[in-house]
Amino acid sequence: MRGRTILLIALPVTALGLQPDLADAQLSPQGILGAVTSPFRHMFGNFGRRSHSRHERAIQQDRQAAQDARASQAAQAPNQELADIGLIAWPNAFQDVLGYTFWPSTYAAQVRGRGFNLISDTITAVPRGAETARSTTTGSARSDSDVSSTQACNAAADVQVSWPVSQIEQTAQLSDAQRDALGRLRTALAESIKTMKATCRDVATLPPINRLDATVQQLWALRDAGIYVRTPLKDFYDSLTDAQKAQFEWKQPQDVSRQGARAANGAMGKQYQACASLSLGGSERLIKQIEQEVRPSKEQNESIEALRKTSGEMAKLLTASCAQPIPVDPVARLDSANDQLTAISYAATSVEIALDGFYAQLDEAQKDKFDLIGR
Repeated sequence: MRGRTILLIALPVTALGLQPDLADAQLSPQGILGAVTSPFRHMFGNFGRRSHSRHERAIQQDRQAAQDARASQAAQAPNQELADIGLIAWPNAFQDVLGYTFWPSTYAAQVRGRGFNLISDTITAVPRGAETARSTTTGSARSDSDVSSTQACNAAADVQVSWPVSQIEQTAQLSDAQRDALGRLRTALAESIKTMKATCRDVATLPPINRLDATVQQLWALRDAGIYVRTPLKDFYDSLTDAQKAQFEWKQPQDVSRQGARAANGAMGKQYQACASLSLGGSERLIKQIEQEVRPSKEQNESIEALRKTSGEMAKLLTASCAQPIPVDPVARLDSANDQLTAISYAATSVEIALDGFYAQLDEAQKDKFDLIGR
């Protein structure tokens, strides 16, 4: 296969700590009186506030619930226009990336749960259209039994851009200038879809290595499409008022109690383990299935171990996205998704090189068996 040079730039994650300024006490009558009465205010001053604070929190929670409901309704509107503009093991990739950009509460699992399992499913899973495609992030299944890869490519060629633009218009009351900015975003989305269409191929009959190579090309096209829409997305988001921006911001669950914090940390740990297990488990399943199909000889142990080592390392690399917090604003979420796609592309290319080396060591009968994996 043709050689390639892949450069992966990892952006370090920095943590910023904020420290409050300390004000010096003033030696004035007001300052002295305030210092003397401060303990009593702390002891007695909160009695009248607590019910008021609870009332305010209840109102704020009701408003947030209503806002989340509107956002969820917009996110879950019919999205068939973008269906099947993606990858063999992730048919709705572009739709999920856009959905995650605007409505993370609905689409975060579909994006952040993609790791090495995407690579292993591409190599070993039956292509979409041959049987029901399984979802690796939501636990639900989507039937594609009546849609071949060729039909999906033709459907992609006829796509019209209304989602997510029409849903954004329903979520926020836009001014004329804001609608103009949203129109430019719509145009950029249309161009991005053309980019994805250019990589659409009938992959159902391809052997595993060729399916993986096609997926690498589609991953880069998907990433390029995201980069293309970034500037008009930022321009549109910058045109919004603070109240409008708040409708697209991700808000972490807040619980000030220690018990609530411990419970939240425990839930985050379980989510990380579930997410990471998809990548690590995908690596193990890949090697196990290959060994079962081709039965490597002792002379081929070195090449299968090299493939096992590369797969394990790439699976660990891709678990990093599981621990990253969801960014607050849409532009940052799009950047996060693009970084993840870059990492998956790098991992897939590394596995492809190792897979080429292993395949070259097989005899003709073993190659025939290998080529039938997932077909």
